[in-house]
Amino acid sequence: MLIEFSVENYRSIQEKQTLSMVASEDAKMLNTNTFIIPNTDKLRLLSSAVIYGANASGKSNLLRAMQTLRRLVINSATKMQVGEKLPIEPFKLNSESAKNPTNFEVIFIHQDIRYEYGLSLNRERVYEEWLIAYPNEHQQNWFSRQYIPDNPKFQVDEGYKWSFGKGLKGEKLRIKKFVRSNSLFLSHAAQNNHPQLTEIFEWFQDEINILNPSSHAIEFTLSVFDEDDSFPERVAKLLNQADIGISGIKIERKPIPEGLLSYFNQFIKQEIEQLERDVIDDIQKVDVITLHKMNDSDKEIEFDMDDESDGTQRLFEMAGLWLYVLQYGEVLLVDELDRSLHPVLSKALLKMFNDPEINKNNAQLIFTTHDTILLDAEILRRDQVWFTEKDKSMTKLYSLLDFEPREDESLQKGYLRGRYGGIPFINGLSI
Repeated sequence: MLIEFSVENYRSIQEKQTLSMVASEDAKMLNTNTFIIPNTDKLRLLSSAVIYGANASGKSNLLRAMQTLRRLVINSATKMQVGEKLPIEPFKLNSESAKNPTNFEVIFIHQDIRYEYGLSLNRERVYEEWLIAYPNEHQQNWFSRQYIPDNPKFQVDEGYKWSFGKGLKGEKLRIKKFVRSNSLFLSHAAQNNHPQLTEIFEWFQDEINILNPSSHAIEFTLSVFDEDDSFPERVAKLLNQADIGISGIKIERKPIPEGLLSYFNQFIKQEIEQLERDVIDDIQKVDVITLHKMNDSDKEIEFDMDDESDGTQRLFEMAGLWLYVLQYGEVLLVDELDRSLHPVLSKALLKMFNDPEINKNNAQLIFTTHDTILLDAEILRRDQVWFTEKDKSMTKLYSLLDFEPREDESLQKGYLRGRYGGIPFINGLSI
């Protein structure tokens, strides 16, 4: 469960910006759009949050920052080479910020324990890394590292001052020896099967899911089909309820012809030669077939998914991840939810996260959109609506709560009229 995410000095974000999933004291839709944090009755979290903003205002960069943090945790120990540049892009429109490190901080709950994890880094090195745990709501500083080069005041190891708390058990000093200036202690700890820190690593790896225009979501959907026999039926049901005329889904797998494999072999000869022969034989072409009922009988006719509309293909790509996250109570980040989808369908997808009968395991959805039909006080609480806007070329993130709209105020009209900001100011276009 995500409580809060903060980022500073990343792409269009110069100053620290924080997205909070903590619910306000507003009693409206309290039992549908929020849920109680485990082991406490004092704090509630939001089941969903939407970010509006003009094009190039930075709303996608906020999700991209979360994706970058996840990628750093997952890959830094195994896929980063010594001296390799870190995937960090500081704010470039300020001479000081361009030289300063980027900062990430995330507060989350995993296995009923609250954690705070933070990083400060640039393309060359990690400057700070730290993790705080709150078992039974008691603070424990598990570990920290800080880059302090050539400072005789501190005992440093290759420029770093390290600290380990009593709450962090198991091997620490041995794992510390593997950590490079461009890698994370958390990543190396998971690679070395540290019991406590592997749990944290798995939260980043398994419970943060990203769906953006460049995602290969269809691959996830198909992989879920292989793992769970009930998923094709559930996806078909979702498509059927979306009123797009699909009554069922079939997956057909066919071996790739030997001639085509030979063609691939020209480009990836070494890789193919390293594969066992039976593995090559198992390489398959996957066809997704949709079933449609005839309008004059109960007979069903088959269509190739490629022949369906862009919206239908988009919904199928999303469906596996959407249903999976809801089933297992994970976090889903979606950039441009409205892409190729009808507004009514976007609304229905959002409502799934805000329906406790469907969202039984407290999954969370964070998405960007331009679709103002979702700005409806009957769908979203005010604390679920966020905006991004450029101020002196830097992204500002702020909540609808800052404006205290009236209970009867039309949020959609207010937004389009510029009352809350987050829209482009255009004097007219010409050629």
